[in-house]
Amino acid sequence: MPGSQEASLDEDAVFLPVKPSSPEFLYSELERHSMEKLLCEGPKAFYNSVGTELSGSFLSPDEVSEITSWVQDFHFTPLQKEENGGNVNPDEADLTSSYFPSYSDVPAPSLALGWPEAPWVRMENVAVYTNPPAEGEPSIREVIRRHLQKASQVLAIVTDRLTDSTIIGDLHDAASRGVPVYIILNQRTVEEKYTLHRLGHPNIQVRVLGGKSFCSSKGKMMVGELKDKFILVDLERVIHGSYLAWTDAHLHRHLITVITGSVVDSFDKEFRTLFAASAPVPNLLQYAVPHVEMTEQQNDFKDPSPPRHFHVTQEILNPPSPPMDTHLDWEAMGVITRESFPDSLTPGLILMKRRNNVIKSALQRIPQASKPRPRSFALDLSWRPLRERKGEEE
Repeated sequence: MPGSQEASLDEDAVFLPVKPSSPEFLYSELERHSMEKLLCEGPKAFYNSVGTELSGSFLSPDEVSEITSWVQDFHFTPLQKEENGGNVNPDEADLTSSYFPSYSDVPAPSLALGWPEAPWVRMENVAVYTNPPAEGEPSIREVIRRHLQKASQVLAIVTDRLTDSTIIGDLHDAASRGVPVYIILNQRTVEEKYTLHRLGHPNIQVRVLGGKSFCSSKGKMMVGELKDKFILVDLERVIHGSYLAWTDAHLHRHLITVITGSVVDSFDKEFRTLFAASAPVPNLLQYAVPHVEMTEQQNDFKDPSPPRHFHVTQEILNPPSPPMDTHLDWEAMGVITRESFPDSLTPGLILMKRRNNVIKSALQRIPQASKPRPRSFALDLSWRPLRERKGEEE
C-alpha cells in the first residue's frame, strides 16, 4: 500500500496541497470526479463536468472514445477468480468497488519451465538501432532475430501485440531446442485470438495482463492496457522497444535499445512482478489446432521454400472426332476404340466407316495375286481388329 493511502487511514493526518506545477502532482479529485461522469453517464456528462470544474479537457477525443468502449460493470478479474477457486459468493457479487484492494495470500505463480541464475559478471553496454536503419547498421528485425536464435537459457517477452510470423517462427525454434519461452501479452489484444493459435507449444508459456483498474462508486470500472515492451534474453541482455509486428519492421519509425549490464536486474524483477500479476491462458494448445482459416498474414508463416510445380497431363474426357482428310487408322493407333462408341457414333466416325466400307468392297474385287501389298507406312483403314486382318492374309 502506498504511503499516501496508508496515511489517509489516520483521521488526524494532514495533507499539504500539491500544486499542478509540482512534479509530485499526480492525483486530482476534479479529474477523478470527471472520470466518474464519463464511466457512469457518458461523454456528454464528462464534457459538461470538464467545462464547469476544469479549465480544459485532460483527455483527447480519441481517449474519450477509447475509455467509453472499455467501460464495464465491476467484476472479479481472472486472477481473482483463480485465487478464489473460480467461485464468487453472493455477497461478493454485489460488491461494486474496494477503495484499497487487498493483496492475495496465494503464492505467486511459478516459472514452471525453468528460470536460470543471473550471471555474476555482465559487460555494461548500450546499443541503439533505428528503423529505418542508419547507414551500415542492421535492420531492427535482424537484430531481434539474431538474439532470439542465439538464446540458450531463457526468453521472457512482455508486449502488447505479437503478430510477426517470422518472429513467432523463431520462438518456436527456440522452444523446440529446449529454451523456455515466457510471454506476457496485453489482455485486450489477446481477446482477438489471432496470436494465441500460433503460440501453442509445450515449451512456451503464455499469460495475459491488462493495465491498472479504475473503479467508480456506482459499480462501473475500466481496465487499461499493458504497454511494457521488452525481451529478456538469457538474463544477460534486454531489448527494449516496439518490434514484434510486421508493420513495426516495414512501416513505422521507431527505435530499440539493446542493454547489457546491471540494469538487466531491474527488468528481471519487473518481469517477475508482471508474471505474478498476470493470468494464465487456459488450454493454450487448443488454439494451435489448424482449424482456423488462414489469412494472408498467416500464410507468411508457411514453409518459405519455393513451391514445387507438378506437370500433370489433363485427361481428355470427350475427344474430338478424327479428321476426315487423313489416311490413318485411328483405332490401330490407339486414339479411338470401337468400344468407346457402342451405341451411338459421331457424324465424323459414321462418314469414316462408310468410306472404309467403300474401300473394302473395292479391294475385294481385285484378284488376290494382283492385290498390292500395303507399304510400311500405309495403314489399313478397316474397322476390324488387326488380328482378324492378319488371319485373312495368311
